[in-house]
Amino acid sequence: MTKHIKNILPAALAVLTVMLMTAAAEFSGEKEILFPEIAAIAAGALIATKFAWKTSKLRLFVLICIGSVLGLLISMFVPLVLSVKLCIAFLAASLLFQFSGTTFAPVISSVVLPVMLGTNSVIYPIAAAVLTFLILMERMLTEKLGIAEKSEFSPEPMPDKNALVRLAARWLIGSIAIVLAVGTGFGFAVAPPLLVAFTEFCRKDSAVRKKPVAITLLIAGCALVGAVCRSVFTLLGWKMFAAAGVTMLIVCIIMKSAKLFVPPAAALSVLAFLIPEEAVITYPLQIAAGTVIFVLVGRIFGKMKSEQVQL
Repeated sequence: MTKHIKNILPAALAVLTVMLMTAAAEFSGEKEILFPEIAAIAAGALIATKFAWKTSKLRLFVLICIGSVLGLLISMFVPLVLSVKLCIAFLAASLLFQFSGTTFAPVISSVVLPVMLGTNSVIYPIAAAVLTFLILMERMLTEKLGIAEKSEFSPEPMPDKNALVRLAARWLIGSIAIVLAVGTGFGFAVAPPLLVAFTEFCRKDSAVRKKPVAITLLIAGCALVGAVCRSVFTLLGWKMFAAAGVTMLIVCIIMKSAKLFVPPAAALSVLAFLIPEEAVITYPLQIAAGTVIFVLVGRIFGKMKSEQVQL
């Protein structure tokens, strides 16, 4: 296999998977099939130079299955206003992530997304599981072909008291942002992939501490790409699966060119195809605003010692 093919194949697999997902949702009329976090998993498992998270493939798959079912149950059976339901979902997702023994933060989005969208169909967790399985099979293919290195996994230690205090602080900050964003009609400023990004920003070793401007521009830019592609293809009367494919291709090119791999940015580009059409115009602005806030808070949070984080 030539070096040229090795460079192209991972991106091609990512693009084709996103197109397949969007086509299935478009032609079936089942929007629950559209699972934006698949773009994030594709970015972290296929596009990034090395596996983006400390996790095994099996544990990643199980986490997505549990997270998507948990989110669906909260969406269907918690009879509270949206902002409160989102806070509950964010707490449940944060606990699932913290006790997963991994650094696979995208599981947070799998819990929060169905709550934000008011999902009430079992199709959502089924689609999430099938699509995640497909991405992991593609990762195994790239490993077998020698394109990607096999990643070793040792479970992360269970959280101690300090880790739980930090989790509580993150949840409190995130919940305040959720209540304010939903209350002001700026709900996508706390879009589920942004909550994932916020969680990752709060790590002491987060890249956002070294490249805050670049990461902010990357996330906002990817959201803009998704919104523009959806708007242009809608105006031209072309199929949305083609627009999603173009979006993912541009995202791959941007990340490869910048040598900066931020999985939530990929998810936000695809989320633009799932939101109401009237929200597309302001979507990039909401994402940019939310990103700036979470980057700033994440940088401050990441500098704090565990003992300094108090409720």
